[in-house]
Order: sequence, then structure tokens, then C-alpha cells
Amino acid sequence: MRAAAGGVLLVSLGAEPAAAHAVDNGAMPAPPWLLAYLGGFAVLATALALRARWLRARHLVSVADDLGATERDDGAAGPPPAVGPGNVVGLVLLVLVVGAAIVGPDEGAANIAPVAVLIVWWVGLPMLCLLAGDVMRAVNPFVAVVRLVERAGGDRRTPAPPPPAWVPAAFLAAFAWFFVAYHRPGSPRAVAVLVVAYSAAAVAAGLRWGSRWLTTGEGFGALSAAISSVAPVRRSPAPPGTGAVMAVWLTSVAFDALSGTPWFEDVVADRLGWSRTVVLTIGFAWTLAVVAAVFLAALALGGRGRGQAAAAFGVVLVPLAAGWFVGHDLTLLLFEGQNFIALLSDPIGRGWDLLGTITQTIDYGLAREPWVAWVQVLAVGAGHVGAVVVAHDRALALLPRRSAAATSLALAAAAAASVVAAALLVLG
Repeated sequence: MRAAAGGVLLVSLGAEPAAAHAVDNGAMPAPPWLLAYLGGFAVLATALALRARWLRARHLVSVADDLGATERDDGAAGPPPAVGPGNVVGLVLLVLVVGAAIVGPDEGAANIAPVAVLIVWWVGLPMLCLLAGDVMRAVNPFVAVVRLVERAGGDRRTPAPPPPAWVPAAFLAAFAWFFVAYHRPGSPRAVAVLVVAYSAAAVAAGLRWGSRWLTTGEGFGALSAAISSVAPVRRSPAPPGTGAVMAVWLTSVAFDALSGTPWFEDVVADRLGWSRTVVLTIGFAWTLAVVAAVFLAALALGGRGRGQAAAAFGVVLVPLAAGWFVGHDLTLLLFEGQNFIALLSDPIGRGWDLLGTITQTIDYGLAREPWVAWVQVLAVGAGHVGAVVVAHDRALALLPRRSAAATSLALAAAAAASVVAAALLVLG
């Protein structure tokens, strides 16, 4: 397990840095090795300061149990979620995107569907959740469908008992695999298959386990709720399975950065089509195993290596993964978001100019704007420092004083390794 925990650092140090989706990362305020050093120092210094000064738990975040109850409520099941205008709008937009993916040209540059799904949804939704809280709950299109079916049946059927906590992570992993491992993620037809298959699975799961489970049990519902547990507004309890969901989310970012390095390009070599997908899938699975091993190894070193402890401390990964995500994907959203605005005028490649934006070009000069680089650096640093703070607070809330100190320091060491890897892979 320790060997696996060190794997990501060895790869990071041996690979030439990726460019975090940016055209030119020369705008970074310092060399990557210095950012790595400063980040690791800040994380460990924070851990030592907390140990000396933060002696009582302050319950910074709340975590839901398998029934969706927080640690401080009575565990009541609660009513089914209400269907609001946002859910209806979300469903309509979902149908429109699938329609565009099917009837428009099978070219990502001329069809709005890939940008809408892989940029606006996959990248933009988590960014919005970091600012505005649990956004997915308000726009979840699958809740609208499941509630319609439940109402048609008179709400008489009792949902099955909650599924294993890893189910939301499995949903998110399917989407992440398409984004980082499938050989044609920009194909509108492939996007249509992904969205239809994912939607069918989400609706089927909602019908089995109930619409209330769907709000945090579907992959993006769980991701949104988990992110909102550390958001400044509309905060929700971190749902069951948050640790697994965050491991998948972090893996998608880390592997995307790793796969862009010259070292990994040599591994993939000239493989094309499904042969390339197989290699990328193996790399994605290996990276996920390393991320999980680092987290579990830290808990084991702290004397808390059991599954129940991993579930209790899973929320520690939320700020850490968010730091990786913003540091890596901010520029992707800025660049391809401009392309989305242009495609709004001609969503299915018919030569239209509905909004007068079809001639808009991508301004790659944004990569050199000082504020972009500073946001990336601060996001990575603040995310890892935040993870140390949450780990310390959770340890004090759940464990005896001596065990809490050992566990929080072990998690801080893992966070220090993570910030070094992030600085080299994402900010390099």
C-alpha cells in the first residue's frame, strides 16, 4: 500500500509537466518546483499549527448517513423532493442536447452537444457548485422524470433499501471514463449514447431506490451535494459515499493531467481507436487505485484504516479534489466556454446565426491573464490547506485526542504529497 501511495509522486516527478489545458502556462507566478515546495510547506505548517491551537472540534461540515440523515438530526426519511421549474428546465435542456447530438453533424466543432455535455456540464456544474452550493438539486432532470412516474403510481410503492455507498461513484466513474479514456469523446453520436445510457440508468435507479435517494445517489447529485458541503452558500451535508465520489472526481482530473505529459504520450505511443481506449482505461483505473491507496494508507498510518473510518473521513477529499479541479480545468472552461457561446447561434451545424455569435473566436490570450494563473495557484493551495483543516476537525469530532492527532497528521502528509503532485502536473 505504501508503494502505491508513493506511485503518484514518482510519476509526477519523472514526467514533464502538463499544461492544465492552458495554451501557455508561462504566466504562472513561480516555477512549478517552487510552487510544489511552498505548497507542501504550507500544508504541513497548517497541520502543526492546528495541532497546537485547534483543540476542540468545531463541526465545520456535516455528513449524512446511509439514510440521508445528518449526524445531528433524527434520521427521518423525509418527503420526496419537490419538482421545481429548474428540474423541468433541466429536463428540457437534456432532451435538446440529445436531439442536437443525434440530428446535427457528427463533428464536435459544428455540433453544440459535446461542448454542452463535456464543458458546460462536466466542468461548469462543479465550478458553479463551488460558488452557489447544491445546484444539481435544483436542476436535476432525472428527479422530474422519476417523480412523474411515482405520482402516476400514486406514490404507493415503498422504495428498496438504500444501495451500497459506492453506487454514486460508479455513476460518476462512467462519465469520467468517457471524458478521459474514451478515444472519441468529442463525437456528438458518442455523446448521445453516453447521455441516453446514463439517463436511463439514473431513472431506473431512481425508480428502484426512490426520488429522494436520487438527489444525492446519482453521480452528479452526489458530486453537487458533496461540493456544497464546503461551499459558502446553500451548504448541504456530504452524502453517503462522498469519499468514493471524490476519489473518482480527483482521479479524473489527475489522470487527465497525467495523460497530457510527454511521458504518458510515449506510453500510449501511436495507438488509435479502441486500442488507445484500452490503454487509457488501464491508466485511469491505475490512477484511481493510487488515489484510493494514498487515502487509505494515510488512515491506516493514523490507526483508522477500516472502511467505516474511510467513510467518515471521505469529506476531507472534497476541498482537496476541488483544488485540483479548479487548478486544472479553469482554463478549459474559459476557452471552450467561448466556443459554446458561438455554437449557441448554430447548435446543429445548419449555417445559422441565431444570436449573432457564430463568428466569435476563442481568445487564447486569457491564458496569459495574471488573474487566471493566480486563481489556479490559490485554488490548489487553498484546497489542500482546507483539506488539512477539515481532516483535523473531523478527527477531533470522531476520535480520542491521541488518535485524532495521529490521524490528522497522517492525512496532512498525504495532502502534502498531493499538493506537490498538483503543482508539478497541473501548474507546471
